[in-house]
Amino acid sequence: MSEDAVPVSAGLGRRDLRHFVLRRLHSLTGVLPIGAFLIEHLYSNYQAVGPGGSARFDDVVKDFQTNPVIVWLEIFGIGLPLLYHAFYGLFIARQARYNAGRYGHGANWRFLFQRATGMLLVFYIGYHVWNTRLMPVFHPEDFAASNGLITYQYVKSYLTGVHFGIPVWSLYIVGVLAACFHFANGLWGFLIHWGITVGPRAQRFSAYACAGLGVLLAALGLNALLAFVVGA
Repeated sequence: MSEDAVPVSAGLGRRDLRHFVLRRLHSLTGVLPIGAFLIEHLYSNYQAVGPGGSARFDDVVKDFQTNPVIVWLEIFGIGLPLLYHAFYGLFIARQARYNAGRYGHGANWRFLFQRATGMLLVFYIGYHVWNTRLMPVFHPEDFAASNGLITYQYVKSYLTGVHFGIPVWSLYIVGVLAACFHFANGLWGFLIHWGITVGPRAQRFSAYACAGLGVLLAALGLNALLAFVVGA
């Protein structure tokens, strides 16, 4: 082996290892903390469902917004992992080869939908965070009556409004369904890639379990959305 061939081989090895680690980190952040936060977030929003829902939702949100520790968890425990997952996910989507049109297998379509929902969620999450988390920070005058807090009435008014000529609630239907599919399908892939489900039987069982979890989360999210749109 020549002397100049060694660093080339070593360089390729380092790049492969780096790419492997980054992909594993991307997969991990999709489940922890992002997936865990999605479950908690949908459950918290679901407090708006049923009699007394507006008061329950306000209590839950007040606890989060007034806890001084939460803001640091939002930045370092959720925000930074989410940014990494989003931007590296866009890189993966750009490098991927899509063949669902040529080979109509379920795996090919899931692969396509996983990338498509990921790109959609980059815009949806940015839009959602701006309107439901950052608005009180940059426009405190609009939240003086609620002491700077997001409330049930604000969310109801916001969701029943119109942005870009489109009812906001309809944007949220698409966003909630995309998030639930992306997480459930990503969780199924995570279990395979991390060696938790080995073999066709285990992977088939986990596919049903992950699909069921996705349907359950979608039901929570859509029922919460309905409670805001048609609730008192």
